Amino acid sequence: MCSKVKDFLTDDDFINYVLGVTPQSASQWETYFREHPEEMADAEEAKAVLLAPADVACDFSADENKRLKDRIVSSIKDFSGIL
Repeated sequence: MCSKVKDFLTDDDFINYVLGVTPQSASQWETYFREHPEEMADAEEAKAVLLAPADVACDFSADENKRLKDRIVSSIKDFSGIL
């Protein structure tokens, strides 16, 4: 997996954007991708990983996978009071 994809997958703001936790960040990311269209393919791959069923394989180690999942769940819990 491309390191830029991993960068997106470990970026809390990107995760929240993809999961719709912080809808106000959508325009911020849309602007970013208009200014950096070369990163769109990596972002789409990261988005597919985040939205994929749990049994889809990726290049993360088991430990990296668990830490990422824990961060995503924690992030959702942190923002659940906002919704």
